[in-house]
Amino acid sequence: MNTLTICIIIFVLSMLCFAWNKFPMGATALATMVLLIFTGCLDGKDALAGFANTNNIVIVTMFVVAAGLNRTQFIDNLSDRIVKISGGSFKRAYLGYLIIAFLLTNFLNSPLSVYAIVFPMCFAMSESFHVSPSKTMFPLAVVSVVCCCALPLSAAITDAGMFNGYLEGYGITEYSLTAVDFMYARLPLALIALLWAYFYGYKHAPEQPVIPIEVKAQKRSEKKPLKPFSEKMGVIIFFGTILLLITKQFHGIDNWKITLAAALLTVFCGVLTEKEAIQAIPVSTSCIYVGCLAMATALTNTGAGDIVGQAASTLLAGTRNGYLIGAVFFIVSFLFTQIMLNKAVYGIFIPIAIMTCQAVGANPIGPILLSFSGAMSSILTPMATPAVPMAMAAGGYDQKSLIKQGWLISVILSVGYIFYVMTIFPAF
Repeated sequence: MNTLTICIIIFVLSMLCFAWNKFPMGATALATMVLLIFTGCLDGKDALAGFANTNNIVIVTMFVVAAGLNRTQFIDNLSDRIVKISGGSFKRAYLGYLIIAFLLTNFLNSPLSVYAIVFPMCFAMSESFHVSPSKTMFPLAVVSVVCCCALPLSAAITDAGMFNGYLEGYGITEYSLTAVDFMYARLPLALIALLWAYFYGYKHAPEQPVIPIEVKAQKRSEKKPLKPFSEKMGVIIFFGTILLLITKQFHGIDNWKITLAAALLTVFCGVLTEKEAIQAIPVSTSCIYVGCLAMATALTNTGAGDIVGQAASTLLAGTRNGYLIGAVFFIVSFLFTQIMLNKAVYGIFIPIAIMTCQAVGANPIGPILLSFSGAMSSILTPMATPAVPMAMAAGGYDQKSLIKQGWLISVILSVGYIFYVMTIFPAF
């Protein structure tokens, strides 16, 4: 039995364990990683690298920074003000946070960074209205992930440049992408996702957490006043972190360096004690991410994506149906992004889409945008984007609840993107 077959068997068993939910999800994820190591699907160095993965560091440290903000009086005062501004309407207040996430995800090409910025304030707002965070955290994550690059801003500009590099690399000069093309292709479905989150996602989210929430948010009555210096620094550190994350393109400092330094400052400035900082670390979420990252790396290393991509290319040889070409590359990217990192997915399938279109004489712009959009629809499992396991920790979700909440918007995105994008960017 070759490593690819073994890897797929382990993946299926892992998904069944996640769905069964008999064992802690973090333990299941790490057991998956151990099996991959012992079966030769993944070497120890690649597997353990997940603990030092920069996204994992961002997840862990941003929870500490968020706990620091929650320790101050600022978050309570802000919640009171939002309640007042919204006229006591939870839905209006929640819509405000969804819109903030929508805007931020078009400046930052990182759903994780966006979610890490918005979820602490949305979490506190939910508690102020006596609404369980299980109602709000997943829809917020969907907006953070799905709405990326829907406006012609920095994230779309960066990706357009990268994909034009792919086109030039394959000798294609008659076609090119702009940030406006991303807006034409993605904005309508992004707005649908925003409306889904507000009208449907919140309504159909679990009334109470399915598993214990890992976010440790102190209630007002439990908070002891901080020293004036620590009170101010808790606010400065959090919003300074946000500012640095948003302006990365100007200063070039890696996100993990920013959040790690911020977490350390939170302790050094007395906002959190060492014990409180350790308690804020989402150990289970970190383990889930590391285990899922190991699974995604093994699938990539064993060539699962390349095999499927080449099969898709062979299947489409000679076809003149643009909708079929678009459907194949969206669906394949969408399915693989649930089990592999989204950047790895579109890194594999966009070149294959370009080669396929080159072979049949088709315009590659639509299939490129569909491969990207399929890869950026990663909301059903914790494997594709770190924002999902972060939402699982904040909302108390298991694998079943992710699928139950996310299946409808996934169907809407799949059908909508394929027919809309291939209509405005026809292949022939």
